[in-house]
Amino acid sequence: MMNTGGIRTPDRVHSKTVDALAAYLTDCQFSESQLNVGNLVMAVDAIYEPRPRFWRDLSLTCVVDAIMRVFPGWKLGGRKDPHRRAKSVMWNLEEVLELNAFDEANAEMLGTLPRYERPDDRMSAANWIRAEYRRKGQMTESLLAQLDGKRCGEAALEALRCIENARAGKPYERVGTAVARWYRESVMKQRMGKAIP
Repeated sequence: MMNTGGIRTPDRVHSKTVDALAAYLTDCQFSESQLNVGNLVMAVDAIYEPRPRFWRDLSLTCVVDAIMRVFPGWKLGGRKDPHRRAKSVMWNLEEVLELNAFDEANAEMLGTLPRYERPDDRMSAANWIRAEYRRKGQMTESLLAQLDGKRCGEAALEALRCIENARAGKPYERVGTAVARWYRESVMKQRMGKAIP
């Protein structure tokens, strides 16, 4: 798809995301054996952009394309039963991405409320989210929010804070994003220190 006048097209978004993920994996000097769920979650957290639909637009394909760019001979999972290990890593990563997408969707629902009507603590936010899904007849989402408990409300409020602060030009990072970026900077500083005699 073409980029027309600054409009974000799927191919452009995919390419930008893959570039950012590959750069993170390279900068952190991960080896092929370190491609586990924790490090891949850190990579996607590092490239997080506080904008609507970031998590819902991020796919496993982007992650796999980035890995293949950095490790062209990568076989899903390495030497020991590569297929099973890779499936497990990708399945667990997909769960994380889906949970982040759910939190993001919940945040955007909360964001439709006027500020004075918005729940301001995790319990009331979780209750409102569940009730809103029930009101819309989205029972699967309501059940998921219920199973997620208070975390659902807390995560939605944090995601909303990120998006609204970004719109207002105020810096605000998710904890996972701050940790992932700190890790990258630490590795790069250490690498630079070794390079200087």
